[in-house]
Amino acid sequence: MTTWSDHDLIDIWNESLDDVLVLIGDVTDEQWQAPTPCPGWSVGDIVAHLVDVEGVLAKEPRPDHEPDWEALNHVANDIGRFTEVGVDYRRGTPKEDVTDELRGIIATRRRQLDDVPPGEGVLSVMGNPTTIDRLLHVRTLDIWMHEQDIRVALGRDGGWDTRPAQVSLEQIRRALPYVWARTCQAPEGSTVRVTVTGPGLTAQLAAVVGPEGKGTEMEPPSEATVHLTLAWPDLVALSAGRIDPDEPDLRARITLEGDPQLAETLLRALAITP
Repeated sequence: MTTWSDHDLIDIWNESLDDVLVLIGDVTDEQWQAPTPCPGWSVGDIVAHLVDVEGVLAKEPRPDHEPDWEALNHVANDIGRFTEVGVDYRRGTPKEDVTDELRGIIATRRRQLDDVPPGEGVLSVMGNPTTIDRLLHVRTLDIWMHEQDIRVALGRDGGWDTRPAQVSLEQIRRALPYVWARTCQAPEGSTVRVTVTGPGLTAQLAAVVGPEGKGTEMEPPSEATVHLTLAWPDLVALSAGRIDPDEPDLRARITLEGDPQLAETLLRALAITP
């Protein structure tokens, strides 16, 4: 995996948002309203979400708005309620206005990030102290996955090997030890290997459960407790919670080897986005 400097990550975060702007640059009003794989959200809703989250990070005031929660069946938890406010507020707003908002908040956030002194911390979306490295890995993953949502809605496959895609894969790799040890509750000494076959990006990800149930990365073992082999788009769909792990076509494409119970648990634990 590539080691990115903070400056690199700021550039790549910026690229991920610019890629969305290019993707939606010529959408029609009908396409703006098209449903995406993100439950309950249209193309326009995703753009509104990006505006809202970057606005929160920029410490801009959020709209004083209370959605009609009974009409929003896709909102399932507190994080969903938090993210829905800025999206619902912008529903019905002309696409040109929301797109202009996104351009403006990108410029604001870029200035803020460029002004962070080397080694100084920043705040996460929820207001917790973090580093630029951690923040922008998470933000780039979120933005790039939403780019893929928009691509599905528009029927424009692509973007699988960009720098934002590479950072997204890196974030999935970072999450695997926690997923394996804590979410899957795999026993001490157990190992997991995930072979990503492309297209666009290929990788070997692996983790082991150590003492006190802590997961750590490791070199891919020749024989793992669980070995999952799948295409990069399928790993993305599972990580984003965009596909049912029991979907027959998915099952026909992937290979699961090793402990059957842990393997099934892993498939359901890979969804790392809220």
